[in-house]
Amino acid sequence: MTSTHSEDLVSQYRQLVQQEDDYVNQLVTCKKLILDAMDIIAKQAGVLEMDTVKQAAYHLHSMEQDLNRKLFKVRLEKSILANQMSHST
Repeated sequence: MTSTHSEDLVSQYRQLVQQEDDYVNQLVTCKKLILDAMDIIAKQAGVLEMDTVKQAAYHLHSMEQDLNRKLFKVRLEKSILANQMSHST
C-alpha cells in the first residue's frame, strides 16, 4: 500500500478517536443529567407534573441510547481501521 493510503487511514483513525472522545463526554453528561433528574423526581415529585417529568426522563434515556449506538459504531469503525492499518505496513 502507498504511504498516502496509510496516511489516510491514520487520519481517519484520528478522526474516529476524536468522535469517540466526544461521544464519551456527551454520555457522561447525559448520565449525570439522568441521575440529577431522578434525584429531583425523588425529592419533588409531589409538586411536579408527572407526565411532563416522565416525558423528559424518557427523552434523556432515548438520547443516552442514541449516544451509545453512535459510540458503538465509532468503536467498530476504529477496530476495522486498526485492522487495515496493521496490514498496510
